[in-house]
Amino acid sequence: MGVGSRFFGGDKMQQSVVTGYLMALAAIFILSPDALLIRLAGDEPLLISVWRSGLGGIIILLLTRFLDKRSLYQQVRPAGYGFFAVVLITAFQQFCFVYAISHANVTDVLVILAFAPLASAFLSAVFLHEAVALRTWVATLICGGGLAILFLQPNSGSESVGLIAAVLCAFSIAAQFVAIRAYPKANLAAGIGVGSILAGAVCAFLVTDIMPNSSQWVPFLIMGLIVSPIPFLLLVVSLRYISAAETSLIMLLETVLGSLWVWFVLSEQPSTQTVLAGTLVLSTLTVYTWMTLRNSR
Repeated sequence: MGVGSRFFGGDKMQQSVVTGYLMALAAIFILSPDALLIRLAGDEPLLISVWRSGLGGIIILLLTRFLDKRSLYQQVRPAGYGFFAVVLITAFQQFCFVYAISHANVTDVLVILAFAPLASAFLSAVFLHEAVALRTWVATLICGGGLAILFLQPNSGSESVGLIAAVLCAFSIAAQFVAIRAYPKANLAAGIGVGSILAGAVCAFLVTDIMPNSSQWVPFLIMGLIVSPIPFLLLVVSLRYISAAETSLIMLLETVLGSLWVWFVLSEQPSTQTVLAGTLVLSTLTVYTWMTLRNSR
């Protein structure tokens, strides 16, 4: 489908595209304070995961059951054992994100997570036997240089374990994308909901006291009831109207907005090296996504 036919070919088509963009943008704006809320909740990643992942998973399951009239079993049945893979990957990803935010500069973490679409392309090549385009190799090399700047910079305020957790989180997000694409007839949103609940349950066994103090209730409830589940469902629905490349392009806004929230509220300023690495990575990913989108059209 050409660009002209898509955007100027009819009112219904144009309205559908606008709907997709608005949903994706709304998802990113709702998701953007996530890192800030984790910081406001304290420095206990296990306790934060109990409430953020547990509540978020329950809300995802409830909304998925409401939006998809099939039973949860019917939704995931076409995926077979792939459902359990999504559950485990999600549980791992949920904890890695909270741990990374708790042990590293927020901007460093969000820049690393922006690498997820490229990681998804390589995992798709390995597991789905999809070809890796030349632009993907070039973008990976450039972004790899940006990530090297993050890891090698001195006195950045980020612990090495936090940066490693961010890398693992990026690859687990990519693995989620690949697993969901591998089973197009299944609605694996339920798998992500169950995986989130699993992450919360495991952390509940590991933490000494699951009850938050008075200052933690507000960020926990906002994360668990709104920020964690709602954006995910909006992004899934937006994919009915716009392409994955367009959604990925909009998701790059989270890196900027998430960093700004933490900067404004907590005065956590990124280092010069982080700004340089972030500019390099985001610029490369923007061009890469635009080229992918143009090629698909």
